[in-house]
Amino acid sequence: MSTPSAGHAGGRRQGDAGAVASAGGGRTSGSGPRWAVAFSVLLALGIALVVLLAGGARHGGASAHPRPAASVKYGGLPAWLPHPNVKTGRVLNASLAHPALSVQGEAISVSLSGGHLLATAVGPEVPEEGRFPVPEVTPTSFIVTFASARGTIPLRASDFQLVDEQGKVHRPSMTALDGGVPPSTVRPGKPVSVKLHDILPTGDGGLSWIPDGRRPIATWDFTVEID
Repeated sequence: MSTPSAGHAGGRRQGDAGAVASAGGGRTSGSGPRWAVAFSVLLALGIALVVLLAGGARHGGASAHPRPAASVKYGGLPAWLPHPNVKTGRVLNASLAHPALSVQGEAISVSLSGGHLLATAVGPEVPEEGRFPVPEVTPTSFIVTFASARGTIPLRASDFQLVDEQGKVHRPSMTALDGGVPPSTVRPGKPVSVKLHDILPTGDGGLSWIPDGRRPIATWDFTVEID
């Protein structure tokens, strides 16, 4: 029986070692591409998940905070506030049979036996506000304007009266706006304004026009304020 030589045995061991190394190397090189593919897939899935979450956040933010409608303007009143039903700038009708009570700055349409006109009172005007100590009485002035007249209507200082908060009746003096002699009539075509002067206590009161000399036909509320 022949015995393998040492060289032959060494060569076989080297060959076996090479086969083992070759097999190991083949497994290493084969696992490399599979690992890269798996990593790429996981990376792609992670990116897709991040994009999906970001898109959901944007949509959620838009739904939570909707953009205002184009019809909403800066300074507009909210829709839930109630709408006022009180009319402003109204004109009351007055006659000897049906007198009218209004407020400063509101016109009263006055019908008389000799004609018709619009009457408006504004005031009172006081010399100074914020005085201390507050005086009990103060000079006051009112401006009464007559317009849109039909017919000739007499105008006299005795046709006006002031009633203060204590119920006292005052008969004011009357001048033109520049302090001169006031007109004696109101005629069609041109408004007429006169100024009334008196000394009144602070508080509420009323200014009345009494063209027939018997009872007021038009009255305007007012408040004298000094403080």
